[in-house]
This record gives sequence, structure tokens and C-alpha cells, in this order.
Amino acid sequence: MGIQFKQVGYAYQGIKTKYKALEDINLNIEGKNEFIAIVGHTGSGKSTLVQHMNALLLPTSGEMIVFDQKLPPKKKDKINHLRKKVGLVFQFPEYQLFEETIIKDIMFGPKNFKIYDEEAYNRSAEAAHTVGISDDLFEQSPFRISGGQMRRVAVAGILAMQPDILVLDEPTRGLDPKGKNDLMDIFVKLHEEKNQSVILITHDMDIVSKYAKRVVVIDHAKIVYDGKKEDLFTHPNFPNFHLDLPTPLKIMKHLEKTLGIPYQPFYDFDSLYQHLKGVKL
Repeated sequence: MGIQFKQVGYAYQGIKTKYKALEDINLNIEGKNEFIAIVGHTGSGKSTLVQHMNALLLPTSGEMIVFDQKLPPKKKDKINHLRKKVGLVFQFPEYQLFEETIIKDIMFGPKNFKIYDEEAYNRSAEAAHTVGISDDLFEQSPFRISGGQMRRVAVAGILAMQPDILVLDEPTRGLDPKGKNDLMDIFVKLHEEKNQSVILITHDMDIVSKYAKRVVVIDHAKIVYDGKKEDLFTHPNFPNFHLDLPTPLKIMKHLEKTLGIPYQPFYDFDSLYQHLKGVKL
């Protein structure tokens, strides 16, 4: 088991009142071979949930186990090592770049965990190549490359720490369609070739539909669905989850209504296109 939530709650302390961001969360995530999308309306608790996964936030009630480490920890327990096991990439991570060269920025994480010199460089170079940053860019300033490349550099900085689980908060937000596809292809490759568990928060239901194997829906601080994406879109409570249908499913519903083409679920545009090529009206 990689990450286990046991009746976890979390409340933000206000001036006079507490705000419940998570309530009675029970969730198991394997350390390998998961591809999970976490979805829900704005303010539902998604970002709070994933910040518990590497102990940036600690439960105010309940208990977690992250790679055999119990949380909240005992006073003597150190938890910083969990940030190597569970790598968290925040929204717009390119805003957190600060070093004078790309390779130095990627190396910051490993060096911060006492991995120095040749090993830190080798890890960082491998991570850079994984996200499509070539050697000739290593000595350039991270502030003189495109926005898409900056995001890749930021992701590489997390990958250089070689986490078992990669957690991504809105990784494609603000990118054009090609940039989205290119970045998602990197995460799929990591998942398929290294059996790495990938967890992403997203509002983009087309990404959920195409890539996710499992979907967790959070609504008003609670998990209201945890299962296969195929079952999510036909769930009787789906209208109450405050989610949109993926575009391919919308198209099929529209074609059934307007042209009488029998509805079949397709979860990405390529599959939909191949099906429609063979349809005779």
C-alpha cells in the first residue's frame, strides 16, 4: 500500500470558526500502477486532499499511512522523506523556478535531500530528457524559454527526486491543446514504462475520459465516488456531482438525438473518429 486515508478530516482554522475542507475520507492508493483523476467543483477539497499525500498538511482527525509512515506523526518522527516518495507538482509550477540555469533548477530537489554532484546531475539530466528538455538547453536560463518548456522543467525537478507516486495539481491548465497532449503523453509514458502511480487533479473531463483508469469525485469535503471512469459517467448520481460529460460522450448523445446514430460510449476523440468513419446514414 502506498497511501491510505482512514476517516481523515481536515479543518482550516479561521479567526472565530473552523472550515471543514475534508471530512471522513477513506481512500487507498497503491504505490504502483495507479492512474487516478481527482475531480470536483471548485472548493470541494481536492487540493487539500493531495497536500496530505506527502504531509504538507496533516490530518486534524483520523489517520493516514504513507509508505508505512503514520500521520499525524509522533513528535520524534521525521516526515520530510515522504516528499521524495510522493512528488507533488503544484498548479503553474513554472512560477516556482528560481535558479540561474535549467539544470541547476532541476538539481535543486535532489541536492536539498543530500544527493550531490554526479548523482544529482545524472538524475536531473535523466528527468530533463524524460520531459523533452535536451542537453543544449541545460545552461540556459529557465526564464528564457517558452511557458510550456518552463512547466516541463518544473516537472523534471520533481521527477529528479525519483518519487514512487507523482501527484499533479491541474498539470495542463493554461496550455494549448498540443501542449496538453504532449505533457499528458509524458505522464502516460512514466505510468506505462515504470509502473509509476500518477494522480492528477483536473477540471478537464476530456483528460479524465481519455487517460484516467480510476476517478475519485469529491463534493463538499467528502468522497462521493471512487471507481472506474466507465461507471462514473453512467452513475445515477452523476448529475449531482457538478461535473460535465466528456466531449466525445456529448457528441455521441447529440448524434443519437439528431441523426439516430445508436449511442456507444467513446472516451477519446480518436476512438470516436474511427467509429464515425464506419457509420452509414
